[in-house]
Amino acid sequence: MWPFVARGIHTIARIFREKKAQPFKGPIRYSQVDMTERFDDDLELEPDDWIETTPINRSDPDPESVGLPSLGADDEEVYRIAVALSAIRESLPLDRDGVYCPICHIANIDRGKLRTPCPKCGRGLLQFGWT
Repeated sequence: MWPFVARGIHTIARIFREKKAQPFKGPIRYSQVDMTERFDDDLELEPDDWIETTPINRSDPDPESVGLPSLGADDEEVYRIAVALSAIRESLPLDRDGVYCPICHIANIDRGKLRTPCPKCGRGLLQFGWT
């Protein structure tokens, strides 16, 4: 019924089968672990601009139940979940997406930077949705 979910689930399954890890503790309700303050924050950004993001799990009373990292999760756990969620976004034709670092909490409009090193921590940048 939802082919984009099926492709995303298969991608996630492959990633976590290789790492022998369980990706999520609850149903997936988000496709990324951070957000910006407002919708359409990307419309005024240039390709070299970065904007602060905020972890979504700070606004959910039970983040693990919706597929987000717990509030006490370490950087490796946050990044592991963010990679799995990014795989879902990457399987969809989302023209306005950009990239972000879920550890440094910054985002950029240039999707061409996907998987390139974060300018702050060096981890690969992940796909980020603005709306």
